[in-house]
Amino acid sequence: MLHLIYTFRPTAAARADLPAFWRWVGERERWFYDGLDMARDPRWYVCTVGPGVHTLEHWISFADEAGWGDYRGEVSRRSRDPAWEQRRIEQDRWWEILDARLLNDAPLPPVRDAER
Repeated sequence: MLHLIYTFRPTAAARADLPAFWRWVGERERWFYDGLDMARDPRWYVCTVGPGVHTLEHWISFADEAGWGDYRGEVSRRSRDPAWEQRRIEQDRWWEILDARLLNDAPLPPVRDAER
């Protein structure tokens, strides 16, 4: 598996109205990933301790590099639609992207609960 991970810092507007922010995140996730079936298992984490306190991590997974490539190609294609791109960039009102990275699963067999 390949995991695309973004780290976000909510803007002052987001922090001023967290219920509205999280509603927007949910709506955006449904809209953005609609039809992107190669993107799997979206997850959100809030950092509560450490240097990135109050930042968010968003993880989205792909079966392999080909799936990630298909995703990038489709996002690129969609971004050429002015209405789609305008909606995508409304994210600037809600968060600042601090980091993006890719992680791959290590080539180890999964550990079963009975083996722990």
